This record gives sequence, C-alpha cells and structure tokens, in this order.
Amino acid sequence: MEYLFGVDIGGTTVKIGCITKEGKIIDKFEIKTNKEDNGSKILSDVKDAIYSYISEKNINKSEIKGIGFGVPGPVCNNVVNGCVNLGWGVLDVKEEFSKLIDFDTNISAANDANVAALGEMWVGNKENFKNVIMMTLGTGVGGGIILNSKCVDGVNGAGGEIGHIHIDHKHNFHCNCGLTGCLETVASATGVVNITKEYLANGEKSSLQGLNEITCKDVFDAAKNNDELALKVVDEVGYYIALAASILAATVDPEAFIIGGGVSKAGPILTDAINKYYKQLAFKAVKNTKFVLATLGNDGGMLGAAYLTLC
Repeated sequence: MEYLFGVDIGGTTVKIGCITKEGKIIDKFEIKTNKEDNGSKILSDVKDAIYSYISEKNINKSEIKGIGFGVPGPVCNNVVNGCVNLGWGVLDVKEEFSKLIDFDTNISAANDANVAALGEMWVGNKENFKNVIMMTLGTGVGGGIILNSKCVDGVNGAGGEIGHIHIDHKHNFHCNCGLTGCLETVASATGVVNITKEYLANGEKSSLQGLNEITCKDVFDAAKNNDELALKVVDEVGYYIALAASILAATVDPEAFIIGGGVSKAGPILTDAINKYYKQLAFKAVKNTKFVLATLGNDGGMLGAAYLTLC
C-alpha cells in the first residue's frame, strides 16, 4: 500500500489526513497549532504526529510517497514568504521538514487556498475539471487558481489572492491588507454584514433592525424570506463576485468557478445572483463558464495538500 499525507496548517489547529493516491481519505486527525516562539515547533509537531500515527497503524516509512502542506500565507516553490498567523518569516517548508524526518519522500507546500482548490479539482468535482478558480468566501475572501491541474503561485506566492482585487468604488470599507475597495470587504461574511449595517444606518427599513448582532446568515435568511433590504444586499454581493469573476475569466479562461467557504452555504440564492451579473459582464467567449459549489468542506485542504506531492 502507498500513502500520502495532507497537512492543512491553520491558525488554531493542524488537520492531517492519511490519503490514498486515488484521493480517498483513510484517516484524519488534528493537533493544536503551537504558535509559541514564532511557530518554531509546528513542523516538528507535525512530524511527531505522523510518526505516532504510522507506528500505531504499522505503516512502513517506505510506503509514504508524499507529505504535502497547505499554509495560510504566500508560498512559492515550497518557500513561505511570511505568514503572520503562524509567526513565520521566510521558511523553506520542504527543506526544513526534510531535516526532521529520517526517510525519503516527496515534500511539497503551497498556499492553503490554493491547495483547497486543488482538492476540489482532484476529488470534489464530478466533471473532471482541470482548470478552475476557487473563491473561498468566509470571514475574508481567499482564492486558488488551478491551470492544467497545477497551482498558479506567482512570483511572490500571491497568485490567487483574489480577495484583494480592487472591486468596490462605493463603500470604501477598510481591508485587513491596509487598502480599501478589496473584494474581501464586500463579498466576505464580514462584508455582507458591513453593507447591511451601512444601509440600515442610512435609514433603510428591514426585519433585520430588531437584531442585536447581525450575522451573514441572518442577511441571507432574511433574503430568502423576501426582506427587501436583504435581497438588495445579496444582489449587490452577487454583482461584486461576478465582476471579479468576469475579470479573472478573461485573464485565464477556467472551466469553472468553485464557490466555497461559509458564505457559500447560502446556496442558490447567492449563485443565482452571481450568474445573473456574470452573464451581463463577462466577455462573450467565457459567458458560459460554470459556477459550482465546493463539496469537500474542511477536507479540501488536506486532499489538495496531498495532491501537491503527485504533481
């Protein structure tokens, strides 16, 4: 038997999957992300967790054909170019992890959003797409661009940072990157709430007014109940996502856009709004690009990280 390990490093936990070369998860487990001393123990903790697992399962080290990492920061050629969430500066993950283990295997690393996109491409989609762009709509907006089954990292590891496309010229909300107008500020869960609160502050009426703390889910639930303001917000969010997608489609011409993250759980009410505006905005040659919902959830990062080692 041959095994791959996919390691999805997050700010709170590290998710580790033991995966077949066909993309089947055999086992998955988590360890705490130890961010003490600028995250200097994270890779050694991963090594210890994998060693403990293979000892328990009687897996021979020669059967491990690859260990891949997804990292929440820019990565290029396996080198992390600063990761604030972990405390890492410039770190060659492949080189450093190779020093920790006593066997030869393929080690690869990429940005966590890119590997999530790889996972969806490899296992999640049923149409065998090889060229996709994933938009992860959560607290922020992440992205991954996959062309010919490979991540587009870019020169600085910023390939796929679609959350920072300058898209909004109306609200001017401040982004965590220090700029205003980023897609992240108007298409994330935070953005949905901020747009809603701005309209409420301007005197627009809504059933949402009685809530102590408005959430993104509240806005989409209200829209599904035909709340006029909530429908306006969802429509506007769909426009911003479609505008970004139309720009990206004219640049790399993917087979599909995969929409993931917590906001994607809104389902058709969101994708219908995106599709409506995408048909209006997209260059004619790419108007039929599909929008599909991600299917793998938290498993996507592990699967994509494992797939890196097969590339």
